[in-house]
Amino acid sequence: MKTILLIVLMAVLAIADIGQVTVVKGKAYIHRDKDAIKAKNAMALLTQDIVQTREGRLQMQFIDNTVISLGKNSRFRIREYLYQEGSTASTANFELSTGFIKTITGAISKLMPDNFVLYTKATKIISNGTIWSVMIDETSEEYKVIEGRITLSFNDGKEQSVSLNAGESMRLQIDSKNSRKVVKVIKKSFDTYTNEKEIERNAAIIADERAINQGTTIDADGDIIGGDGNKGHGNDPDGFDPDNPGKKKF
Repeated sequence: MKTILLIVLMAVLAIADIGQVTVVKGKAYIHRDKDAIKAKNAMALLTQDIVQTREGRLQMQFIDNTVISLGKNSRFRIREYLYQEGSTASTANFELSTGFIKTITGAISKLMPDNFVLYTKATKIISNGTIWSVMIDETSEEYKVIEGRITLSFNDGKEQSVSLNAGESMRLQIDSKNSRKVVKVIKKSFDTYTNEKEIERNAAIIADERAINQGTTIDADGDIIGGDGNKGHGNDPDGFDPDNPGKKKF
């Protein structure tokens, strides 16, 4: 009986609203089934949605308090997302195929880090209570960690993996071989604070438009400023509280 109830619960969660679009600047679309829907503020998100920005930017907030911002010309897919407060079945499985993403993780990453995954062309990224960004183009991927830690596993068949901590970055140069992305060069840097500011400005995720990230804004100098955002700590801006891992707001 418990197994049946768990299956029913997961089925219900899979078709429920899992978050919403919180800010849209410029043109962005949600591809759902065969439809391309123009994104707008407060628009509900569903599993399997593909979010595509053009000359615009977009921010999403998920029900575990994860905040994701996309830069211009980005394509982001919600492959799988299940969240029930206190449930070990919670999972977040995303994919970025091109563009720029900045992620501020919520309850799922805090409680079950292995269940929060972002796939790119060349990597599988697992985050652990982090604020981090990824920029992708045809020949490279660049990762920056502002807070916490991420672990990258490369899908080139060599079983390589690298961990990046706060203040670290890495640039991955990739080649195509038989329609598969292959890791060619890995350059890891430990002096990234200044570079992080420049990346944030150039990607125009926030720039001087504070509204794009609301309580977890990055100002014109690239600094994270205060407010009511989760800062990567679920529902507890000052640090992770296991008794308050994030609550449904929608």
